[in-house]
Amino acid sequence: MLVLVVLSLVSSVAWTAPKAYTVRFSDMPDADVHASNGAEAPIVSANRWLRKNGWEQVWPIVLIGKGKPLDFAGPLQNRFLRVATDESFFIWGSEVNLDPQEFPVLELVWGVEAFPSGAAMDLYERNDRAIVVQVLFGDKLPTAGLPDLPRMLAFFWGETETVGDIYTCIPPREGPADVRILCVYPHVKYIALRSGSEGGVFTDRVNLLDYFREQFPDYWREHRQAPTIVGLSFEAQSGHTKSRSSARLYSIRLLSGIDETAWNDSNSGGGAEN
Repeated sequence: MLVLVVLSLVSSVAWTAPKAYTVRFSDMPDADVHASNGAEAPIVSANRWLRKNGWEQVWPIVLIGKGKPLDFAGPLQNRFLRVATDESFFIWGSEVNLDPQEFPVLELVWGVEAFPSGAAMDLYERNDRAIVVQVLFGDKLPTAGLPDLPRMLAFFWGETETVGDIYTCIPPREGPADVRILCVYPHVKYIALRSGSEGGVFTDRVNLLDYFREQFPDYWREHRQAPTIVGLSFEAQSGHTKSRSSARLYSIRLLSGIDETAWNDSNSGGGAEN
């Protein structure tokens, strides 16, 4: 009887568990998570792993097999991708084909080790960012003289920005009054998901459908849903400020559902990890 009860519980959990699309940035995915903490593993290049798993540097455009050198670091049981810049700018991306109506929740496990010096998304020619994760939707939209890009929700972790605010096509806090920052691609919506807390690691979750409906109301009114998620990417920039930045990216997940307790804990800062 006990065995039947246990099997019934396992079956119930498996049936109700939300589906997920997961990218775990680790060169040691099978490491024992119960191993003792503190033992650092060697820092190793992540570029080969990224290319093998469908990622490539999409900007600046590079030759096959080249790209910004990135590393895996951290202890054996909790590796992460270090996304670091040195007066540079890069974007790595991966193609996917997912229905956002089926996977509406984006979950990020990430951290910032060092912000670009004196950077802010609302400062003219100082709008660097330590880490951005973008979700790409549907077909590309034409842009005169530049590569065409799809609609994007670009969630970033800033040092001083206001969480929840949009930093696309905004007037600068300091600078020319007729300038609008990040307006070359008005359909790439930079959204502050977290602010401050340098040195911490957090789990953040957002409902992509809510943000898409708010940021692209014309498309939503016509189609009553968001288009296919066609790509994921991450970005860092410190070229404007001529400085360095460093961030950690542990995982990107797209979930079919979310535990409300975990949601509340994460968004109140209770999702911190060491």
